[in-house]
Amino acid sequence: MTPPLWSDSQDARRLLVRQRISWSAAKSGYEALEKVAVKVLLVGDFTVKVQYNPARIVSSGAKTDAQSVRDRRCFLCPPNLAPEQEALPMGEDYLLLCNPFPIFAEHFTIASRHHVEQRIYARFADLLKASRQLSDFTLFYNGPQCGASAPDHLHFQAVTGSYMPIDNEIPLFKGEPFIENVHGKISLLTGYMRNGFIIESATEEGCCFLFTHIYNVLPIPEGDAEPRMNLFCRYTQAGGWIVALISRTAHRPRQYCTQGSGHILTAPGAADIGGVFITALEEDFEKITPALLCDIYSQIAFSDSDIRLLAERACESPLSGRF
Repeated sequence: MTPPLWSDSQDARRLLVRQRISWSAAKSGYEALEKVAVKVLLVGDFTVKVQYNPARIVSSGAKTDAQSVRDRRCFLCPPNLAPEQEALPMGEDYLLLCNPFPIFAEHFTIASRHHVEQRIYARFADLLKASRQLSDFTLFYNGPQCGASAPDHLHFQAVTGSYMPIDNEIPLFKGEPFIENVHGKISLLTGYMRNGFIIESATEEGCCFLFTHIYNVLPIPEGDAEPRMNLFCRYTQAGGWIVALISRTAHRPRQYCTQGSGHILTAPGAADIGGVFITALEEDFEKITPALLCDIYSQIAFSDSDIRLLAERACESPLSGRF
């Protein structure tokens, strides 16, 4: 049997070059990205790049309630892709697609070939495999209540490596490992306003084991199918993986529903959590300050003390990974 084909970083870059020529939506999206305004804010000891990107109103303003999702055609299902949109194979189960509404100079979607819901528990190993193939990029996952504009269709995203501040700031905010064994190690990410856990392992099996252990101690809000989280995954030059799991307490901050001058159109996803904060409206871009970012992050992420309590729970629980 012929093994499944896996595209790599160079295949992805060649796809982007072709699509910017052959697909008008991609061409327009990347031309618009070159003109976006960016301001860099120092928030305490970390950096946030605030981007004014009007094209992202499609995502920031997307209705992701169950009825709205049912009423629209899924834009990630292969039969619904634009005629000009190319798709490269990522193993048997996924396709690599150019994102026509980019946030990054290189922005791809890795979408399931099948219409299955956005759930990470049984698909975490797939994220690791894809990150190894696309080792020049950072891959991320938006939970269904954590920024995913297609919560009904499983997908990851691959973006320009080291552009998100989180890629470079993890070593500055990562504590000493609180779990370390033959599988790898887990450390706390605190003092970062988007607190969570750093998983490091030299093997896919070890990384899956440690992820499952943390997953099992995270709270699942009533009505949700999984703990709220964003994931950031890199395959390192030394071999092995480093994964940041940022636990979430809320989908959107109160500013999303506030009327009048206090309103901000934001549904923070992994990019925003990673330090590239997207604004689709110019008025929001102008009003974003370090203090406002701190307020927004504090509403949607766990505090230092709460994330430490989860770490204590993980230490007290028997190691119980699936792998």
